[in-house]
Order: sequence, then structure tokens, then C-alpha cells
Amino acid sequence: MNAYILIGGSSSRMGQSKVALFLDRVAGAARAAFEGVYAVQRAGGEAARGVETIFEERHDQRAPVFGVRRALEHARGRCFILAVDYPRLTAGLLRRLRARFESSDALLMAPRSQGKLQMLCAGYDSALLPRIEERIAQGRLDLRGLVTDVVEEETDELLNVNTPEELHDA
Repeated sequence: MNAYILIGGSSSRMGQSKVALFLDRVAGAARAAFEGVYAVQRAGGEAARGVETIFEERHDQRAPVFGVRRALEHARGRCFILAVDYPRLTAGLLRRLRARFESSDALLMAPRSQGKLQMLCAGYDSALLPRIEERIAQGRLDLRGLVTDVVEEETDELLNVNTPEELHDA
């Protein structure tokens, strides 16, 4: 099973590149838990250093669903999709989540931590592609409506960071 790290965000709330801050750590944790690790970048964006990069098709909207779609097209099966902004992510957590996903028949398994579904630290099946395409065509760019299994995982490893204040607190 492969892992795909979404790196196409603008990092506008952070004020600096989250890729530069966190990619090495997230990719390192993913490499210890998955066979292949890929970065998924917006069309025209910069390739990641040290991680093979695949690119989304060109589009005007900004939403993670486009990176998810590209990852699922590449994976052609089950995979794990990660955001780049999990500075506390560990290989142990990823191994636990992977094992749970592999033992289920869920098309999308997402952990819930601190009351929030973590849609970008989740197992996805490419069988979701037609539903994702339909939702994009309807302008429904959220991912939460696709979840078929939720794992309760109360851990600070799933803290994602979007602002300098959150980074300081982490």
C-alpha cells in the first residue's frame, strides 16, 4: 500500500511553507509504514525534494479533493492519504491505522481525534473515484460525506498545524 502526501496548499495562514516545515517528518513516518510514498502537488507547483511527486490536473478551485482524486488515480486501489501539516505524526500511528484499514472493507476510513475527523490522515479506496468525480461536478468539494468507517484515535499525533500560533503550541 502506498501513502500520498498532499503538498499543494498555499500555506497562507502559516505564512511560510508547510512543505519546508513538515514534509521530511511526515514522509519519514510514512516510509516506515508504507511501501511507496508520493507527494501530490497542484499543476504547475514545485516538485517535492526527496519524495517522488505526481501532479494534479489543472483546476481553478482550491480544495484537497483534487489531490485525493489524483492520488486515487495513481494508486488504483487502496492507499493512505496524508496532509503535510502533521508535525507529530509517527510511523506507529500510521501502522495502526493501516492495519485497521486493511482489515476492513471500508472505502474511506478516517480517524477522529479531539472531536475532529482527520480526512487527510485516512485510508481511501480508488473505488471512490466515481463518487468523487460526481461530487466535484456538483461543486461539493468536501470529503466528509465519503467516510464509511471512523476510528476513534485520541492522540496528539493527529494535531495538524495551520498557523504560527498552532506551530508554537505544538
